[in-house]
This record gives sequence, C-alpha cells and structure tokens, in this order.
Amino acid sequence: MNVKSTGCITTYDSLFFQSSPIISTLDHVKGLIEAYKTSFTTEKNIIISAKLLIERISQLEDISIKRECFCRLLKLEIEEIQNLIVKEIVPLFDFKTFYYDIQHNQAQELIQLEKIVSEIIESKLSLDELNFLVPICSLYRDILEHLWLLPYLEFGNHCSHLLIQNKDSILSNMKKQWIESLYQLASKKKINRLIPKNLEKSILRIFEPLPKSIVKDMDIQKSVINKSRGIPLTLLTIMANVYSNQGDLRRAIFHEEAFLKLLTEKPQEMSSSKEVLIIIMQRHGNLAGWKQILGKHQSAINHGTQALQIAKVLQDPYKTFTYLMNIGSLNFKERKGQLALSFYKKAQNIAQTLNDRKNEGRALVSLAEAYRFINNNEEAIRCYQVALNLTEEKSDLSSIYHKIGCAQAEMQRYQQAKEAYHKALDLLTQGDFISAIQIHANLARLFNNFGRYETAIFHAEIAFELTQHPLAQINELEALESRFSALTVLGNIYATIGNYEKEFDYQIRALRIAEKLESLEVVEKLVFFSDSLEMAYMNLGNAYCHRENYFEAKNYYFKALRITKNASMQGLIIINLGHILFFSDMLPEAISYYKKANEIDNKEIKQHSLNGLGIAYQAVGNIKQAIQSYKNFIFLSQASEDRRSEAIGYHNLGEVYRKFDHRLAEVNYRKSINVYATLHQELKSYSQWQITFFELQAMPLLRLESLLLEQGRTKEALQIADFRRSRALISSLTEKFQFQKNDNLLSSGLTSQEMQALAYKMNTCFILYSLSFENMDNVTVWVVPPQGEITCQQLPLRILTEEVEEATHFLKTFPFIVESTIAKRRPFVRPKKNRSSLTHAFLDELIRENPDESATSAFLQSFKKRLSLWYEALIAPLESYLPKDLQQVVTIIPDGFLAQIPFAAFLDKEGTYLIEKHPISIAPSIGILKLLDEIPKDFSENSLIIGNPTTPHLKDTLPLAEKEAQTIVAPLLATTSERILLQDSATVQHVVERMRDARWIHLACHGLTGTKPEEKLDPHSVFEGLFKLAPDESHSKGYLHAQEIASLTLRTELVFMSACFSGRGKLHREGSVGPVWSFLAAGVLSTAATYWELQDSELTLQMVDTFYRHLLGIEVEKLNKAQALQKAMVRGIEQKRDKPHLWGAFFLSGLHE
Repeated sequence: MNVKSTGCITTYDSLFFQSSPIISTLDHVKGLIEAYKTSFTTEKNIIISAKLLIERISQLEDISIKRECFCRLLKLEIEEIQNLIVKEIVPLFDFKTFYYDIQHNQAQELIQLEKIVSEIIESKLSLDELNFLVPICSLYRDILEHLWLLPYLEFGNHCSHLLIQNKDSILSNMKKQWIESLYQLASKKKINRLIPKNLEKSILRIFEPLPKSIVKDMDIQKSVINKSRGIPLTLLTIMANVYSNQGDLRRAIFHEEAFLKLLTEKPQEMSSSKEVLIIIMQRHGNLAGWKQILGKHQSAINHGTQALQIAKVLQDPYKTFTYLMNIGSLNFKERKGQLALSFYKKAQNIAQTLNDRKNEGRALVSLAEAYRFINNNEEAIRCYQVALNLTEEKSDLSSIYHKIGCAQAEMQRYQQAKEAYHKALDLLTQGDFISAIQIHANLARLFNNFGRYETAIFHAEIAFELTQHPLAQINELEALESRFSALTVLGNIYATIGNYEKEFDYQIRALRIAEKLESLEVVEKLVFFSDSLEMAYMNLGNAYCHRENYFEAKNYYFKALRITKNASMQGLIIINLGHILFFSDMLPEAISYYKKANEIDNKEIKQHSLNGLGIAYQAVGNIKQAIQSYKNFIFLSQASEDRRSEAIGYHNLGEVYRKFDHRLAEVNYRKSINVYATLHQELKSYSQWQITFFELQAMPLLRLESLLLEQGRTKEALQIADFRRSRALISSLTEKFQFQKNDNLLSSGLTSQEMQALAYKMNTCFILYSLSFENMDNVTVWVVPPQGEITCQQLPLRILTEEVEEATHFLKTFPFIVESTIAKRRPFVRPKKNRSSLTHAFLDELIRENPDESATSAFLQSFKKRLSLWYEALIAPLESYLPKDLQQVVTIIPDGFLAQIPFAAFLDKEGTYLIEKHPISIAPSIGILKLLDEIPKDFSENSLIIGNPTTPHLKDTLPLAEKEAQTIVAPLLATTSERILLQDSATVQHVVERMRDARWIHLACHGLTGTKPEEKLDPHSVFEGLFKLAPDESHSKGYLHAQEIASLTLRTELVFMSACFSGRGKLHREGSVGPVWSFLAAGVLSTAATYWELQDSELTLQMVDTFYRHLLGIEVEKLNKAQALQKAMVRGIEQKRDKPHLWGAFFLSGLHE
C-alpha cells in the first residue's frame, strides 16, 4: 500500500514518542496503525516510526504484550517493516515459550491473537495483497499450535473452556472469511497447495481429541513440566509424531529439527552417550523418511547418511542395513542407479553376514530394480531368481515373479514374461486387488505388444473391472495408480487397433488421474516414484498424432520430455517428434531425431527408430539406406515377436521396391498381408476391434491390388479386391457356424475360378466395383458371369470424381437420405466453385426440409439426372456383359460410398430404371455369399412380425406400419398371434427373444441412422443404425442397436426391414457397418432394407404385399427374393414412375435364393 502525503510538516514520532506515562506501547501501536490507514502522514514517516516502535517493543519483558504489539503491527502493508516484525515475533512462539503460556495462563491472549492474525489474513485476501501472506500464515499456525497444546499441558481447564466458548467464532471466521480464498490461490499455483490444507488442519486439530496413547504421554510431560519448571525435549518428539501421523510432514520436520538442534547444544559428554546417539540416529532416520516423501531427496540423503554413520559407530548391523537400504532407495528415486547399486550391495553383504535370508532377499530385489533402471535386465533377473530362493511368503513370491515378468517384457522375451506373470497371478493372495490389477495390466501390455489382441483385451478388461471393486478403493494413492494403469493400457490397445477416438478418450481420463496423483501429498509416496504424469503426456501426444493434430502432439511430447528422466521414454518421445517433423516435410531434421533415438541402448527404441529412418530415407530418395533400415526394423520386430511392426515393415519395404522391382514389392506386400491376417484373427471375438484394426491392415491389400492391375493380372487383382472386404463379417460367421474347410476365406480369399463356380451355382452375374484410394478419376469393375470370360474394366468417373472424393458429405445433401431432424438444422454450404453448374443447381434443390415438399418437378428432374449420370458411369459401359436372361439376378458388390447409392433406381437414356431390366441383389463380398450359402438351412417354421412399436415419443406412431404388419405380412406368413408384436408388446427384450427361432422376421417401425453419440451404445462405436421399439427395463429409450444385433446367433432366412435408413451404416474399409451388416453377422441369409426415409404410405404397403406374395407363391408366380423385390419395385414404378424416392429405397442383400 502506498501512503499519500498530506503535506503535514509535523513528524509522526514527535506526536507519539514523547515521554509520557499515560500512553502505553500498545496504544502507540494502535495509533500508528490508525495513522497508516487514514494516510495521516507519509510512508517514509510511517517506516521511521515503525522501526523505532519495533525497537521499543523488543526491549519489553512482557512476552504477552510483545506478541500483541507485533501481531497488530503486521497490519502495516510495508514489506520492509513486516520482515523486521517476523524476525522479532517468530521466537515469541517457539518451543521455549510453551512454559510461559502455561505459567502465565495465556489462553485468552492466544485467542485474541488468533483473531487479530485471522483478520489480517482476511484483509490481505480481500484486497488481493499477496505479499508476505505466507509468513503470516506460518505465524498463524504457530499461534494455533500453542492453543492446541495448552489444554493438555495447563494445570486446570481454563484454556479448554475458553476454546469451547470460542469454537464457533474461530471456525466460522475460517470458513466464511478466508479459507476458500486460500484454496483458490493454491489451485492457481500462486501459493503452495499445502498451505490452506495444513492451516485448516491446524484449526480443526484444536477441537479434535488426541489418541489416548498420546494423551497419556502428554500427562507424563505435564508432570515433568511441573517438577522441572521447564518444557522437556520429549514434547517435541511427541508433537513431531502427531504431525507425522496426521500427514503434516512439514510441521513434523520443524519440530524434529528443533529437537536435534537443542539436543546437540547439550554438553559434549552427554550428546555422545550411547543413549543419546541412538535418539539422534532415530531422529535423522525420521527426517530422511519425511523429506523423501516431500521430494527433498538430497536433504533426505544427508540425514540418512548421518543416521548411517551413527549406526556404524554403534556397531548396529541391523540399523546399518536399514539405512543403507534407505539411502539406496533415495538415490534410486533421484534416478542415480549406479549409486543406488553400491548401497544395496553393501546392504546385501551385511544381510549375508547375519544369515538374514529375509533381508537379503529384500536387498536383492532392490538390487534388481536398480539394474533394471540402468537397462541391465539380465543381471536384474539373476538377482530376482536368487531372491526367490530366499523368500517364503506367497505374496512376496508373487511380487518377485511380477517383477521378473516386467524385466523379461522389457527385454522383449514374450514367452518368459508371460510365464512369470502367470506365476505371479497363481501365487497372489486372495483379496490383493491392487497387485492383481497391476499384473493383468502388464499382461495386457505384453499381449498387445506381441499381437495377441484377444488375450490383451481379456486382461485389460479384467484390470479395469477390478479397479471398480470396493477393496481396490481403500487406499487413495493405490486406487488412482491402478485406475491410471488400466486406463493407459486400454488406451494403448485402442491405438494399436486403430480406434483413435477411444484411445483419445482413455488417455484424457488417464491424464486427469496422473495430475491428481501428482498433487497428492501422502505418506505412501515414500515407497515409489511415479512416472505417471510424463507417461500420460506422452500417451496423449500419441493420441493427438493419431488424430493428425501435430501441434498439440508436439506440446505434450515436450511436456513429457521436460520432466522425464527415463531413457526409454525419452527415446520414444524423440522418435515421435521425428514423426511430426517427417509429416511437416522437415526431412533432414526428422532423420536427425531418428538417429539420436537409435543411439539409445534399448532394443524397442532402436527397432522403432529404424522404421522412422526407413520412411525418412525413402522420402529423400536414399533408397539403399531405406531398404537397409526397413530390413533391420523387420529383423528386430521378428526377434521381439512384435508382429504388428513386422507387418508394417514388410508393407513399407514393398513400397520402396515398387518403384523398381515389382516382384520384390509383391513378395513383401504378401508377407505383410499374411502377418496382418494372423493378427486380425487374434481379434476374432471382437468384431468392433477387427473393423478398426482393418483400417491399417487394408493398406498392403490395396497396394497389392493396384500393383497387380498395373501388371495386367486382373484375375489375381479380383481375388484381392474381394478378399479385402468384409473381413470382420467373415470372421464373425466362422466363429458362430461350423463350415467345411474355408481357410482360404480367412487367409487369401476366393480365386476367380471359385467365384465363377459360385456365380454358376447361384445363377447370378457378379459385378464387383473397386475404388482406388490413389486415383479418384476411375473405378475398377469386374464382371463375373456364371459362364464365359471374366471381364475387368477401368471406368472413368468424369463428373462424378468430386462426388467420390466428398461422398459422405454429398450423400447427406439428399433430403430423403438425411433424417428430417438433421435436415431442418443443417445449414447449406454452397459447394466449391469448381463444381459444374449442374451440380450447383442440383445441390441447391436438395436443401428442402420435407421430402414431399421437395419433390417438385425441378428437384425430380435434377435427381433423375443424377441417377442417369450414375447409370452412364457405372452401368452403361457394362451393358454388353449383363445377363441376356432377364430373370437372372445381377449381384452387385459395391465399394466405399457406392454401398449407399440406389443401383436399382439408376436410369438409362431411354428412361428405363435398372431394376426394370434385371433383378438386383447387393452383397458385401463374394466370399460372404459363399459362407451364407454353406450355413445349414435348418429353419423353424416360425415368423416374427413387429409393427408400430409404442416409443417414448407420441409423434412416432405409424398406423400404416401397424396395418402392414397385422393385415398384410402376418396373414401371408401365417404368423401366430403371440409372434405378432404391436405397440406396447414390441419391446426390445420381446423382439430379441423371439428373433432366435424365427425363419422370417419383418420389422415395420421407425429406423434411425444412429450417427449421434447419444444414439449409440458406445459414442465411439464402429456401428451405426438402430430401430425404435417399445422400451423395457434394460432399454429405456426402446433402441435396438445394430451393435446388439451383431452379437446374436440367428437361424433366419430373411429379415425385411420396412423402416427408414435400415440399409445405412458407418463406412469403413470393412464396408458399410449397420443393421444389414449386423443381421448378416448374426447368420441371417438375406435382408431387405432401405437406403433412405421410407414413407408410411399405401404405396409402401402395396410393395410389401407384392414382395411377400411372389416370395411365397401365394396367388402369383413363386420367385426368388431378388425377383420378388423386383416385382415390388416395378409395382411402385407403375404408380410413381417420376418419383423414384418413393419406391427406390429398397434393396436386397445376401442370398437371393
């Protein structure tokens, strides 16, 4: 605070320091404070007067008056004066003044001082005056300490009664006035985070009774005080222990150091006696432990060294052993591995001399930890093995085996690590959830690193589940460490399989826990040092890298690099920074980083740095170095059984060879494909994870396909083009059903001859499309007839090129393809100006909100023009190869976004729709059709009909859907009444239960694309699509998700989804993953679904009626499913030829026979 001059020429001291018996020193203090507050004189005069007054107060003999005067003077917000006051006031509350408080009954005065200083703290905080706040808080704690101890040491109950009377006032002042402000300052890191916590404890401690054992010790000290007329040193140790037990280590250290200082001031002969030396040794040991917890490792080492020296003087081998171990541990926590080794070795020698097997085992385990830290895992494992022979307790044996597993894993010895971890689990004592979590998490890491993904997931899920157990929550530190470990390993597994959204989610949660761990100040921190924060930073950097946010990734990598002292972690970060430089086209700098990482003596770091060097050398045209780097990378990956890295290495090597040696390129692509296929099968029980993993796995397949096409090997390219689709779908079916030998479907796919044989058996013509990720100007297409020549063509996309590049966005501009709730909120963004005027006009027409309203003549013409363009690009060049038999089914195998466009509604130049020419079926892949064809046809005769379920929203009612189900489909399928689920009876549970034994399933209900996070079972799910049914206990919204359907096993011939968007799905390299994918994965042979919104209209009912009558041969010709659907759609064309959006949504998928 700056005091303004008032222009007064009379000095302050001339007014107040005249010799007067009337004005006391305390009155002088109050007068000076008043002058300061009212700016009665200049700051210079205030300082002069304050200094004179401080000198005068210091000469007083009455400690009580001195305390009050100095406390009040602290209201002067002048740092120079406050510094002088603190120097004078601190000794007035030291250990020696306790006796004064007892002797002079100072309880009332201390309560008055508490109030004065509390008000000063409040004033400082309200004015945001933070200078000198910490020393004043420290003084406040001194006052509180005297108030806390006085009731236990006084002769009588005066202080106790006063505290009871003033309890509410003291607590309310603290809570209302300033404690929250201190916590806010701590959260903003303006003051140490422990200041508010310890102040609050100091206040509450006054009103909380001490343990009976401590009270008993206090009573003894009270007797000593009464006899000796002074305060015994033992009181200091009691206070230190109380503070230690309550977690206030700074105060414990203060009193322990005070004790040592006073003890060493005693005569030499007394301070060197054996009894005193033992006490001094113990105090140094305590101080070493407490300072270690607070992270003051060097000071802790100093105290530990002094304790060790005394132990040696006393010739106490057990204490010597203990302090050697402690100093070793302190050096280990300081990351001084070699120094720690020397202390542990000495400790081991002592234990051997004493024939103390248990302590020798302890020393050997610590030695092993130090060896691991300096990357000497061989020696670490040797120490662990010797320790095993000296250990008897099962829990200790389990811990050692766990550590052996970690060391073996660090050496990339998969089998040995696995065996050690499983021995650790076998020996684990019941109820030790924390150790179980750690072992399962490490097993998950191990299996993830070595490509055993199903087993990795199994252990990761166990670890995460165990963290939720109540017994794993008892110790806050252990609970947080366990949750961090489980979240981290789950995040890393998701990263491995390519689910980067989930990886990011888990790593963000792990970072929050790491930050909480970092803020903890608890005794348990004594036993370990945590690298959780730097690990969280590094993992989050990886997650940002996977999301291609390199700026944020770099920030987190540097955060980790600044605090980590772990060489392995430093190496990984350097490699990742190299990747960022590579993607930023800073190739020389990237190479420099990769080389720096390669110099680190760690196999894993060397391995991954070599891959980085390979891609960087390849980019700068140093082909020879690139090839050598990749070969070394593959060699190390094989040596460590890191199969995912091996697959990446073969793919990268194939990319290099492609420029000059197609044979070697093909060899390496195929090796990569084979390794990936093995890894893909590791996830066979997890379709979601197979789908995300395949995003990376698809790369060598796509590259091999394009290489074969370049060489004119079209039939081999066809085999790859079909094999790279529906990998998870094929895996799901092979898990659920027993097939004859179909190993080629899992490893290499159907040959062109096998495809043609299947076409002949099914009496169909396959048309398979393949979109290249390298060239969007063309689409490759194969026509596989039942007999004759297989044809391959490159079809130019021309005007559709941009549509392919922005397929997902483009499709969403159709009013009937977008859900109405989305369309109403979707702002229209005009396309880039390089689009054709036709495309501009077309998109302008597509932004209507209601399909009926948007079905104007202009809109329909532009939509039909689009259908004509699709026909011209994708069908017209193939017309001569299409079946001459108009009853023969054309089975289309689309690729990418082509899975979401209506082939049946494609329009030729004569105005004829494709569906009028041929029955059409859509299939995810030819391989899937072969599997579906082999599923046993042992159907029941039951059918299941769902119509107009009662959803939580009244507006969802579909009266015509109910009519469709009850009066059209149910009679045609001869469905029994208990299997017709309408309105309230159509709950999710009832529907799923009855699906299991239904040959025919018909759903006439609402469908949603399920693209919003709240519409998914999991916000990051690879599935999209759901049906709105009636809610039940486990499905409050009434949603039946595609994800749930995929897990079922059904014996069903056909599922007809008379619902909006039922044929949509999330696009992956796997294909379109939605309800159709899910029903096929469940074992359903055929599905009828919709691309877009389905009108609840009489036309829909007529089309459904026509389909079922032809399928079943009721009063009309019996046809196969594709032909029956053709008849239904032709009936729609006959009534609404110019409105294809009203009838063109349906398509058949799966088997048509």
